[in-house]
Amino acid sequence: MRSVHDLEDSTELEMPDRPGGKTFRPHWQLFVPTLVILAGYGLSLVYLWATGRSGSGLFRLFAIVAAIGVPLLAAHAFLRYETVRVRLGKQRILFHPGWPRRDAREIPSELVSAVRVKRGLAGRLFGGGTLVIETTTGGRIAVADLRAPDVLAEEIQRMRAGAG
Repeated sequence: MRSVHDLEDSTELEMPDRPGGKTFRPHWQLFVPTLVILAGYGLSLVYLWATGRSGSGLFRLFAIVAAIGVPLLAAHAFLRYETVRVRLGKQRILFHPGWPRRDAREIPSELVSAVRVKRGLAGRLFGGGTLVIETTTGGRIAVADLRAPDVLAEEIQRMRAGAG
């Protein structure tokens, strides 16, 4: 029986869908925290400007956070959006948890003991979520911010049923 291990070359995860395998990508809700922070600081800046406090230290602090923090958060969200993926093979699950992690992982379907979906507030509102895979070795793997995690969980359950 194979164990969970790092893949040396994750190019297989970057290939387009092939027969017998599906690729699941992240949900756009990954950008919601960045948008909320942008709106909060933007509205604060507008309020401070409208009340004549545009020369205050608080205004400058908010402007610096909006000018530096928001683009950094947006870049982080974009990199995660481009790198998070789960690919189902015939009897294995390949996944990349996303930036800043470098390594893709592989789980043979016979090592999967349970699959469940967790959703936060944004996931309940917009439909994304986190796939949690529990392994027979006692490990737990979470791949966050996926689009249609329920469909992915069903596909994994079908794969497990076909293997058993």
